[in-house]
Amino acid sequence: MERQIRRKLKDFADYASKESLGEVHAGGFLHHHIRRNPDGSSTAPAHLSNDERKRRITETWQHHLDQFPSQAKSPVIAHRLIFSMSSEQNNALVAAGIDPDRVLHSSVKKVMRKFAEKFHPDDSIGFAYGLHHDTAHLHAHLAICPRSANGRYVGCSTSLGNGSRHKSQMDLIKSWFEQENQRWGKILQSPEEISQLVSHRMDSDRLMIVPRLTPANFEALRNGQTAEAIRLQQSYQSIRNLEAAIVAKRQVRAAGRHANFVSRLLGQRKPKLTRTVEKLAAAIDRRSLREMQNLLFKIKRDYRATHKPTDLTHMPIEAPSRTPIGSTAQTVTSLSVNICS
Repeated sequence: MERQIRRKLKDFADYASKESLGEVHAGGFLHHHIRRNPDGSSTAPAHLSNDERKRRITETWQHHLDQFPSQAKSPVIAHRLIFSMSSEQNNALVAAGIDPDRVLHSSVKKVMRKFAEKFHPDDSIGFAYGLHHDTAHLHAHLAICPRSANGRYVGCSTSLGNGSRHKSQMDLIKSWFEQENQRWGKILQSPEEISQLVSHRMDSDRLMIVPRLTPANFEALRNGQTAEAIRLQQSYQSIRNLEAAIVAKRQVRAAGRHANFVSRLLGQRKPKLTRTVEKLAAAIDRRSLREMQNLLFKIKRDYRATHKPTDLTHMPIEAPSRTPIGSTAQTVTSLSVNICS
């Protein structure tokens, strides 16, 4: 049974990240568990290779189920769901310069957070998911661990009627996802709301997408040498430079947090004055990062307004979007739930 469970978990992790640039992501208590390294230090899952992330998710999931064994003959290994984005929303997001992948990422995590708050308020759930572009619509495959952090059973059923004693988890999940889709629909109707939303998000530099200049575009701009062409080249280069600078700053901050963690782990407590200075420096650094992100958002917005859309390939360096522009998709919330035994 243990080997069968491990195989099914590995199969999901492999399938969730089956695309050439695909990745499997962990949420809830699972996210916190896979951060832990054998030496006691911590590594953000985003900084782990996809293979390492899959290995840790599979091993952590199985270990958690072993801690809270089921007495059922065919125990549930995972509740599997599919979230899909409509073609209308996909195309509206792209037209507004927003990465549909990022939106689906945040929507899935938001729905799972509401699910945990509703049914496991004093506990935590664990889940893993991956985005796919292999059909006519962008969608996410998600698996929920059937045991909470404290070992309680995590159900995922549909109500059988008004008088049913079954909790309508699936009905609420669908409702929450629909609400999130409607929220984005309202935001996309107002350029002011788009600007306000994006500028306040910590991932604003990754959320915005811009058309990429192909070699042919570059050659045409160089030959043109008009004021508009020069401005477009400069904006494009500014975007690339600023994105690279933001990535570098994030890496420095991550290295600093890791060094502080190791220091605390070894019991090397720094003097109070040193800690105070480091906290002030960290606050200034966070503010600097936000300013860089806001500047990048403004440059991207101006670039999109200037660019003549001859090539709609997305340009983000750090997290390239693979969503096919103009693809068709079904308007759905959570399409299906398959309980794996």
